[in-house]
Amino acid sequence: MFSKPILLVLLLAAASFSISVLAPQAVEVQNGDTLNLGTIGPGQTVSIVLDRKVTAGGIHGIGGLYDQAQVYDLPKGWGASDSKLYEDPLQVTISAAPDATEGQYSAKVKIIDENNGEGLGEIVLNIKLNVTYDVMNFDVSPPDIKVGPGQPARFAITVTNKGSTSDVFQVSSTGAKRWEFTKPVFVPAQSSKTIYYEIVPLEEATYKASINVVSLASKKIADQKNVTLTVHSTLLGDYKAMNNGVIIFPIYETITYAFAGFISNFYQ
Repeated sequence: MFSKPILLVLLLAAASFSISVLAPQAVEVQNGDTLNLGTIGPGQTVSIVLDRKVTAGGIHGIGGLYDQAQVYDLPKGWGASDSKLYEDPLQVTISAAPDATEGQYSAKVKIIDENNGEGLGEIVLNIKLNVTYDVMNFDVSPPDIKVGPGQPARFAITVTNKGSTSDVFQVSSTGAKRWEFTKPVFVPAQSSKTIYYEIVPLEEATYKASINVVSLASKKIADQKNVTLTVHSTLLGDYKAMNNGVIIFPIYETITYAFAGFISNFYQ
């Protein structure tokens, strides 16, 4: 039979109290609760940040500090990292397998009091994640541009990250020689970022290029769009080209053509 002081300690240690999840969402959870982390793509990594301090339970019933968070029961091929001991706040990461198929996945996170030194016991959270390839989309605007020789053609490329974790996307173009490029773009979770792809052709022609966006986490998160640039010489186009310093005129005509270039700015 337990004495009253020992029984009180056991009851306080077993009492149900909550711990704060700080990210990716702010929520209070208790032992055995399920934490739904939303949607990620294959190969992507999500972090869980926990406040190690609790204000209930423990030896004296006033809480204490948890010492580490550990990830276990991962799906096959997935990766994870535990928090550092005494890290403040506690942070663990879970990484989906790069070849993970679409669907619902689960894991567990255990929050421990080292050697139960403060009588806090442990808290186990059930983690739920949805894996889908549809965590990114992008738009190119405009998809078709017509300009005169020497006029810059500027395409706006907007990458949208629809997932629950940040990612780096490789944006590149192929098909238009001399204007091929590759650029990594960091896009936070649930946000968009726009970059620009510019071509300044000097000859009349039709240029076709493909804009490609691929996640660095997995090649399964990818998309491609085609753009067309038509270069055709017109009087107004030649006037616009003057502003770019492409066409050279005799000195005595400079004032006249400079004025024409200025006027062309009012016609888009």
